[in-house]
Amino acid sequence: MADAGSATAGQGASRFHRPSAGGLRLASGLVLFAFALTHLLNHALGLVSLDLMLAVQDVRMAVTRSLPGTLILILAAAIHVALGLAQFTQTQMRRMGWQNAIQLGFGLLIPLLLIRHVLGTHGVHALFGVDDDYHYALWVMWPGQAINLGLLIVLVWVHACIGLHHWLGGRAWYRRLTWLWQGLALLIPVLAYAGFVSAARLEQLNGSFKNPLSASEYSEFVALVGTSNWIYVCLLAAAAAVWGLFLVADRLGSRVTVTYVDGPVAHAPRGLSILAISRVNRIPHAAVCGGRARCSTCRVRVMKGQEHLPPPSDLEQRVLRRLGAPANVRLACQVYPKASITISTLLPAQIMPNTDPGIDRYLWGIERDVTVMFCDLREFTHLTEGRLPYDIVFVLNQFLGRMAETIEDTGGFVDKFMGDSVMAIFGMDTSPRVAALQAMAAARAMDGVLDGLNQSLREALPAPLSMGIGMHSGPAILGRIGTMRQAGGDMAALTALGETVNLASRLESKSKELGVQLVVSAETADLAGLGPCTGCAPQMIDVRGLSHPIKVYAVRRATDLPVNVAAEPA
Repeated sequence: MADAGSATAGQGASRFHRPSAGGLRLASGLVLFAFALTHLLNHALGLVSLDLMLAVQDVRMAVTRSLPGTLILILAAAIHVALGLAQFTQTQMRRMGWQNAIQLGFGLLIPLLLIRHVLGTHGVHALFGVDDDYHYALWVMWPGQAINLGLLIVLVWVHACIGLHHWLGGRAWYRRLTWLWQGLALLIPVLAYAGFVSAARLEQLNGSFKNPLSASEYSEFVALVGTSNWIYVCLLAAAAAVWGLFLVADRLGSRVTVTYVDGPVAHAPRGLSILAISRVNRIPHAAVCGGRARCSTCRVRVMKGQEHLPPPSDLEQRVLRRLGAPANVRLACQVYPKASITISTLLPAQIMPNTDPGIDRYLWGIERDVTVMFCDLREFTHLTEGRLPYDIVFVLNQFLGRMAETIEDTGGFVDKFMGDSVMAIFGMDTSPRVAALQAMAAARAMDGVLDGLNQSLREALPAPLSMGIGMHSGPAILGRIGTMRQAGGDMAALTALGETVNLASRLESKSKELGVQLVVSAETADLAGLGPCTGCAPQMIDVRGLSHPIKVYAVRRATDLPVNVAAEPA
């Protein structure tokens, strides 16, 4: 039952174990996953040669067969199986998604196949002194146990991948590389089984191996396998009996009421978490990590009945402290109400981008890698001294309007106007590289537009207009900030937040200090492939708020950017 998250689809702690059991599930699961992963990679080497398989096996066994390694594996397996069986007794208390149901079912089936595999290798080595290297393992499993081995690999690997997905699903870097994880999840077990089959056929052709077990030893082995399977089946039966008792107790026991603001009213037995109550009553509730207090997406605001709730556990406090959450915000997977409460969910049930076309993904905020640009009209106050208000507004509208059009024409989004400045976002619906290229193209085009404006306004202004531009690429939170105008039904303003925005703004300010029109961070330059160019000087500068200098490209004029860089790829 090796996974990196949980033996089941736990929505938090159960009456069998406190919320800290989630940490035990994670730790034991990671240990077992590391063992399973290295085991499968060792199998895959059979596609290269049997000698390489044996050499790597010797290294791997030096760790796993050592006294510390053996103790760690046994302890991790015992904890994981025990927590899995305990969680099995709680499954009637919540509605599990299909992923969690598969993980639970596969986790409970794994020992039925794993017992014979372990006893047939490590077991015979410990009991009868058999050298259970790949020569022996391939002979004993091919072809009679080949199907069972393939099924065992599927059960273990799917169970582990679901656990890893629940553990890492809330992390932005994990979501950005989803294609990579999906590819590895498919490739590793396929290569492992292919390596096993290839090496086994080669070993079969050699035909030099003989059965190392005597008739009496083989009979003892078969009896041991049967006894072990019988013990595990009895444990499953006992867990099923407890499951039935809890089901009866839940139906006859006291109940609590959870009222969802602007939503349904749910009734459930006492002893369930708020998230479990949502699941039982089929109420959509976000929980990217599966209810393991790792992602915080299940958090709710308690509107009434907070005084009846138990205080946060250490695990919940750590997560809430990291969020800076107020006292009435709790993690639904960790709160077990003892009396009726009223809550408001803080995130939609479908919070991942592109999961539901009917949901405005920016309403609750999403994280994306974007390129942020700030453009400021320099010395505008000096240029407009003594001018009529109409003239000032006219010139400002000419500048900001033309720059906004240029930004949008090159694929950017105009975030906001701030006096004589404009902020733009690139990459809301494109890759980070395309975003950087679009921003470069926008800057180059904006410089050309500025020349045109100065030509048309040369008689209206005492001096030509000039501007400064700063841009930086990195992660930012995109979300709607402010209230909605109910009468017109307009959405709140969309903006970007985070250090990427702050740094882009400061680089725009640095452009005046450096005497250039454009300052580009190294991150943006690297994404766009900006190399040496005339008028582009890489240098290290100090930026307010940062403890160390950063590398930037100071560009004399944006039109100095190479055309092949300042263009969006086809």
